[in-house]
Amino acid sequence: MFEATAMASLGLILATEAEETVSTGGGVGMGAVVLTLAVVALLGWMSYLFVNSRRNRESAQEAAPPNLSPHVSDEELENEKLTKVLRAALFGSILLAVVLPWYAINEPDRQAEAADMIAEEDIHFGEEWYSLDGFQCVTCHGPGGSGGAAAYVEERSGVATSWKVPSLNDVFYRYSEDEVRHWIVYGRAGTPMPANGLEGGGAMTVQEVDQVIEYLKSIQIPQDQAVAGVESAVNIAISGIEGGASATEALIAIQEAEIEEVLAAPAQLAVVGSFPDDIRDLFQAPGTCTEASAEAVLTTCDDPAPDADRDGLSDAIEGQLTSIAATSLETLTYATPLAKAIYGYTFDPTNGFTNAHDDGSPVGDLDAAIELLDELTTEVLLLGVTTERQDVFLEDLESGLAFLLAAQEAELWDVDFAAVAGDMGVSEDEAMEAAGLFNAYCARCHTGGYSAGQAFEQGAGSGAWGPSLLDGRAVIQFPELQDHIDFIVNGSEDSVHYGINGLGSGRMPAFGAILSEHQIELIALYERSL
Repeated sequence: MFEATAMASLGLILATEAEETVSTGGGVGMGAVVLTLAVVALLGWMSYLFVNSRRNRESAQEAAPPNLSPHVSDEELENEKLTKVLRAALFGSILLAVVLPWYAINEPDRQAEAADMIAEEDIHFGEEWYSLDGFQCVTCHGPGGSGGAAAYVEERSGVATSWKVPSLNDVFYRYSEDEVRHWIVYGRAGTPMPANGLEGGGAMTVQEVDQVIEYLKSIQIPQDQAVAGVESAVNIAISGIEGGASATEALIAIQEAEIEEVLAAPAQLAVVGSFPDDIRDLFQAPGTCTEASAEAVLTTCDDPAPDADRDGLSDAIEGQLTSIAATSLETLTYATPLAKAIYGYTFDPTNGFTNAHDDGSPVGDLDAAIELLDELTTEVLLLGVTTERQDVFLEDLESGLAFLLAAQEAELWDVDFAAVAGDMGVSEDEAMEAAGLFNAYCARCHTGGYSAGQAFEQGAGSGAWGPSLLDGRAVIQFPELQDHIDFIVNGSEDSVHYGINGLGSGRMPAFGAILSEHQIELIALYERSL
């Protein structure tokens, strides 16, 4: 009985090992074959023992009771039966002597293969969560984590703008894994970055967050490529400083156009407000309808009119539809390009395909008329809401315009490179580089409104996610320049002291992996000059 139990336990261990070897991607190698054969042999041996024990019990039932049966002789016990037990023990020992060393040799590789397989699965699912089919990280951070922009309404002004979104394909040169996890889980209040993890109020499970992190690790660009990208980032930042006035003027022009659009809404509604109902009446009224046009507005045609070109529109209404479209194109001056293309449709009773899409594909006249009806229905609805709430819309837009005009006058995005050079004790070119480095890598946190665009900046170092650096606060925090440089190189760690009475939160990234010592020194000198 002991022999059967021991063999069964060993069989279970070997079967489990064989199953794990295959399931973890180890393939059907020599080890799997050996284990399979061993399991088959053990199962056969166990079956033999089971069948033999049943036969013995049946024989015992037919025989005389044990106390009346002749005892087994010492010779039989010490030879035949003991030999069987020793033979089984020898077989088991040989098997263990073969399998256990093989297991010890191959187990590290099997575990490594299993870890690689799990890592590949994490990357695969992480990419899925990052994509449009998952949590749509790619919408803002771009394909492959290259960075991008997010639509954003700036809170103070109510002006719609584009928020600069950082790249993620170099994020681990700036942040640790735990810090990246914190941003994913809790997001950044006051920015388009939402809280995604369950702990932060989002929808991503712990496993999904981990898988996204593994995907981000897999797309990290080489360090030399990240270093090479610094020059481009600095040039873009300097161009932003120099182009602040034109960017603000463009926003002002958009704001003024939106105000004009709201002011024009009542007059436009008075002209086109009845057009959707007029088209529906033409589609279904006796004497102007066809069965196809009536079906398009979910009714029937009791008195179909002639339709010479068999396009689903009666000959009698095609001229009226052309007139409605032309009037809409002339009146709705603020319509989208797509809407204007539809308002440009014409209808010819002798041609069933009068119009075409931008790609040249023909549009049946009935389909074109339905597009016109749908577009006008939407337009009239928007005009109605705008007219009804005109005062509210104007108040918000005029407030935003006043904000932009004030920003245009203040020019808080501007940098006087000559003055900065004097304060820093460097050349004007180095001062320009320092300002570019600061805007490219520091302003996102240390300059209020920077990511929303130049018009919304509150001045270099004014503070946002990171503390204000104005009025020499950097010098107060780091009396020694080298301490300041070291802090920029290494970043902060959660609950770790830095500078004078500074306590890290882990939010300050480390830039030592992508910026040179000279570049970091320029940033420190620039911050100390604010």
